[in-house]
Amino acid sequence: MRRILLACVLAFPFVVTAAQAAQFIVVEARGINLKVGALIDPTKPLVLTQGQHLTLISDSGKTIKLDGPYQKAPVAEQGIQLAAAFGGLATEKNARLGEIGTTRGAAPTVHLPNAWLLDATHSGTVCLQEGHDPVLWRPTTDGTLPVVIMPADRSWKIQTQWASGADRLSVRGDLGMHGEATYFVAINGVETAMTIDTVPSALANDSMRAAWMIQKGCAPQAEALLRTAAK
Repeated sequence: MRRILLACVLAFPFVVTAAQAAQFIVVEARGINLKVGALIDPTKPLVLTQGQHLTLISDSGKTIKLDGPYQKAPVAEQGIQLAAAFGGLATEKNARLGEIGTTRGAAPTVHLPNAWLLDATHSGTVCLQEGHDPVLWRPTTDGTLPVVIMPADRSWKIQTQWASGADRLSVRGDLGMHGEATYFVAINGVETAMTIDTVPSALANDSMRAAWMIQKGCAPQAEALLRTAAK
């Protein structure tokens, strides 16, 4: 009986350690055969040789950048909480803009009502949840406007109408618009270039998703996600 109890006591720390081990997801990989969005086993050493680089996101939302040579398990504590820092900067910036007003020639600040809307009025990178169809966004305007969507090689196009008073336009994924590709979106003849990055479903919480968005350049969406989470 004592041997059984002793075995249980000795095993318990390892069970706790495994259960509490952080999860890591690859957000960027250079020179190493790991896919973006892949899960990293936190209980095994991660081996990087000279010239190899990984950027990981932990389940606490911390971003960890690793460069070879490196040979140990990643530790969440060594990361940076980009989402919290970004949220603070966004709040400070908005406060300053409120105090001084808008400046002539300044770039417009986009405030999305939802983090998963893809801004169709500015060129840049947007983030789309894995397994979801794209939903385009524009500020509400009067009048129905024609919309044309084409891939970067202009090999096909979608022609539709954006209804008057509507700020959103859903696009079925089976029509050809998906992640890891660039598209031209023309609203009433005004064209923007939209590069879609897929946000993996493996990201378990909004802290991880916001960190991913910041790394990928989807700043307005990260701001909207953090703003919604703070309410």
